[in-house]
Amino acid sequence: MIMSLDYCLSNDYVNNIVAHPYNFDAGDLALYYVSFLRAVSSKISRDTLCLLVKVHGDVVVSFPMYTEALKFAQHEEKMIQTAIRALTLNIYNICDNNVYQFITTPPASIYFSDLVSSLRKQCLQLDALVNSSEDKCTHQRNKDIFLKTDKIVDDLFYFKDMLSVGESRLSRVVTQNLLSLLILPLLLPLLKLGENKGSYNISAVTSLYIVSRLLQVVGGKHLINGVAGLLLYHYMALCQRDAIATNGDIAGSIGDASPLLHSLNDINIKVSDHEAEGEKEININYLLQHLNVQTSSNSHFDGSPKDDNVYIERFGIFAYLFSDNHSISLASLFLLLTLAENKDLEHFPASLLGMSQSQGLMNNCESAFLKVDGSILVGLMPQILKTLLKVLACQPPVSPPMQWHTGWFLRKLLQCQGNKLTDDNIHLFNTSYEQSRECLQKELDGCWFDHIPDTIGHEWGSCKKALELQFHVKDPLFTLELEICQQAIDGNFNSCFAWERMVDAVKVFILHLQLKALIFMGCLLEKPSLESPSDSDLGKTYSRDISSASFGSEVSLGSGIPCRIAFSYAGVRDIYLVALARGISGKLILAEKHPFRSQRGIVIAIAPLAGLSQPRIDEDHPTWLHLQIREFEPNFVKAKGRESKVSTPPADGRWTLGFHSAKACETARLLILEETCKQRSSVESMLAPLLREDYLVNVLDRQGD
Repeated sequence: MIMSLDYCLSNDYVNNIVAHPYNFDAGDLALYYVSFLRAVSSKISRDTLCLLVKVHGDVVVSFPMYTEALKFAQHEEKMIQTAIRALTLNIYNICDNNVYQFITTPPASIYFSDLVSSLRKQCLQLDALVNSSEDKCTHQRNKDIFLKTDKIVDDLFYFKDMLSVGESRLSRVVTQNLLSLLILPLLLPLLKLGENKGSYNISAVTSLYIVSRLLQVVGGKHLINGVAGLLLYHYMALCQRDAIATNGDIAGSIGDASPLLHSLNDINIKVSDHEAEGEKEININYLLQHLNVQTSSNSHFDGSPKDDNVYIERFGIFAYLFSDNHSISLASLFLLLTLAENKDLEHFPASLLGMSQSQGLMNNCESAFLKVDGSILVGLMPQILKTLLKVLACQPPVSPPMQWHTGWFLRKLLQCQGNKLTDDNIHLFNTSYEQSRECLQKELDGCWFDHIPDTIGHEWGSCKKALELQFHVKDPLFTLELEICQQAIDGNFNSCFAWERMVDAVKVFILHLQLKALIFMGCLLEKPSLESPSDSDLGKTYSRDISSASFGSEVSLGSGIPCRIAFSYAGVRDIYLVALARGISGKLILAEKHPFRSQRGIVIAIAPLAGLSQPRIDEDHPTWLHLQIREFEPNFVKAKGRESKVSTPPADGRWTLGFHSAKACETARLLILEETCKQRSSVESMLAPLLREDYLVNVLDRQGD
């Protein structure tokens, strides 16, 4: 077998097949051709690779299988793209020095710049989706963004696979292209240099997402340290200045940015040139000089922590961290955490995020931003925590997903603070907590109050899981979703929108209760046991009969009120209205009298008692009672998981019942209100312990027993 393979590879047989001028315009020939190339690449080894290249002296001058395969690198067919990437990785893993020299120098090396240029184009398309002004529903935009980011992440993993080969020349050419063509042009606008250098008209939130995701997936010391050096340049310059003032020496100073920027030496950054309507190159050394000038221009500060904090908050990544745009603020904080958590980061100012060089952020680390050789950034961490707490306390409230992600950041940073907040921040949190509790209490007057206990049980685990999510598995895609999720909801009453509002109120309250436990108890809470009120006084046969009723079943008419209802396909029918609440459940039943049993009826319609809104007597016809019936089925939304919004909710039902007198109509209205009030009282009793101010105290007492 080995001898036959060597024979096929020798004498240019394979090269002649590969280099033949095929017509790939029609049919599936391209797919078969690429599949053949991939199959050959999987069979060759370092020993047989020499049979596929042409050399002049010790220099490889031609590698037909590789160069011909690259012509299909941007093919529209996904299977062909995948095959080409598998082929290239097969080759990279068996190359010798001479072949690597051929691959990493022009013209073959153009492949890497083309790859990054294609990735950059996809990033521009992603940004266009995020900032689209078209009237699209949130669900569709989220779907489009997810598909686009999925393609981008696929490309990033391909770059990671190339770096994982471990060959220095391959790693260098990949890293330099990523830096010069994508990363640095994205970072330049974030550095706030006062001019739009390097901008590809990508919004800040998209740039922050792309850089964060790239560092998460691709990583590598050169990329990590280069990005950290640029983003933290202003901060580290202040650290360096303080070190000089304190020790008279910058050697080994945590503020010395030069080790981080070492990987950027002499890189030319390709940026857009709006005047020439093309591209131009900026040398990294020019950029660093510009940063030095900008930092020096602020040397009039007297070096006090207050002045330095004002300066830090105004420039670079910190200007976005303290932005009024919550999505940008969270995206910039996520990027900082991405840098701090990465094991490849060298010479990182550990005090920046409150940890020693050997500690991860989730360990018991010192207070972040509280010391940099004594005084430079004293008090900046409380400001970051305050920024996050302002997101929670924002009025009108931001979306629950944004609050959950904000809570995730708070938990992560509070663990570095020893779960401590300043008095001002505690006051801000308490205000936010009270707002969340009031919002939930308002839902007890809504049409979904009967589902609040179940929703608390359902969302409790989801919230706890979201807060405890490990950093390395958290996808920064949430920053893009947050950017578009704050669209206005139709203000018209509809049980579907009322359901979403109730679920949102539950989510936000659970988050605040968990954060309160974290702040004051140092841990998250397990799901509470909500006890139903005693049913001892409700154990009558009649109650059980009604509570278990279903369409077509028999029920006792008991205190049912006779009335009439008209159906579009069944005409006018004589029925009985039966309303009953038992514990936290309640039903309104319409039943026809049983033909043989005078005190029994056959159920023809059922409606949830809590969903009737306010029963209304017609102004012109005092014997008519109008009922609005919720038709929306919440189990449908629960089954869909993360897709909690419904783009086209069903319309609510309308029932109009006719009674023989105005007094009977009023009696029916009062009966519905009375039974609804009983049901609501049961729900309030069940939730009362959870809504009490001393709930955490009671939890601690139970734990001590």
